[in-house]
Amino acid sequence: MTSWTAETPAPHQSRIAVALVDDDPHFQLFLESVFGASARHRVAATAGSAEEALRWSGGVAPHVVLLDIGLPGRAGSALVAELIQKFPGLLVIMLTAQTNEDAILESIRAGAVGYLLKGVGEEEIIAAIDDALAGGAPMTPAIARRVLTLMRQAPVAKNGTAGASAAELAILTEREREVLELVAGGAANKEVAQKLGIALSTAKNSLLSIYTKWRVRSRTEAAMKFRGAQ
Repeated sequence: MTSWTAETPAPHQSRIAVALVDDDPHFQLFLESVFGASARHRVAATAGSAEEALRWSGGVAPHVVLLDIGLPGRAGSALVAELIQKFPGLLVIMLTAQTNEDAILESIRAGAVGYLLKGVGEEEIIAAIDDALAGGAPMTPAIARRVLTLMRQAPVAKNGTAGASAAELAILTEREREVLELVAGGAANKEVAQKLGIALSTAKNSLLSIYTKWRVRSRTEAAMKFRGAQ
């Protein structure tokens, strides 16, 4: 069976495949109704626990998964890396009812690309998925402020990840360093492109190059590594 990444949907699947992992049946039904009413999205699979999600077959092939951080038993933050390994190219957006610092950082380090507080509306959920697929890091304002605060305070002590070494900084091009500096300051891709006077695609490609060189999975992880080197 052909393997499809988040950036390359299968030809016979014109809609974005979204998987849901949440132990709250009412909230899961709400999410199903959101994507059921969308002409561009479809629910590929659902699960109420980490164990159930890990039993998904390769045929599920989701492009994005909305993952509850507060699952019973095994936490959602501990599931991120395994799902990404099982479904290469998968984009993971965390769902949370509270801003737990340790869980936020653990999920980011594992590869989550975004965070949404439960309670956001349908439009915000759809927009977050579109943003993630476009290379962004969707986060509700309260979560974004928390992440930026953690990065500014003590990134190395907080997340256990050492800052970039001199060698790692040296392998970046001047453009990549400019992009990363703005991203570390909280700028979105469009803001980066506008401030540097470059195309949006150039900003995105620079970030992808940084991910490859530094072996990180998200813009937030790259930003934290960069700030840790300052």
